[in-house]
Amino acid sequence: MITSLLERLIISRHFVNFTEIMSKNMDQSRKETEFALAALMEIPSQYKATLELNILGARRGKEIDRVPLPPPLYGASSFNSPKTSRQNSFCPSAPSSRHDVSTNPPATSASASDNQVCPICLTDPKDMAFGCGHQTCCECGQDLELCPICRSTIDTRIKLY
Repeated sequence: MITSLLERLIISRHFVNFTEIMSKNMDQSRKETEFALAALMEIPSQYKATLELNILGARRGKEIDRVPLPPPLYGASSFNSPKTSRQNSFCPSAPSSRHDVSTNPPATSASASDNQVCPICLTDPKDMAFGCGHQTCCECGQDLELCPICRSTIDTRIKLY
């Protein structure tokens, strides 16, 4: 075991001297090639050391349990329901894989009136603009920190009349 530690110390001191290679009087692309080659030549000894020490793929510390958010439910009922207040946190009781496919979202049309409907609630007219130029209705846009379209930080809100 002591020899493994000594070997590890010796191997960990192997490095490619970037400054030495880049200070040579030669073409820049030649310097970059020489550095890349020297770095690649170090990989086998480093890989061998990780195998001997059984640290390749080893997990350290406690893994964080992550629960993915459920997919949004797109259905006629979700578009007609009254707006609810937004919550700042999400705590699922159990991971959900349920996906409601029995109802389809309303068909989209390319009419000019569709461009005036809030992209969040899909019911109210757009009457608030953000600094990035995107628009929502005032009710949906009042508590947003990021633009729902481009994800830029919202610094400016303009009420449209």
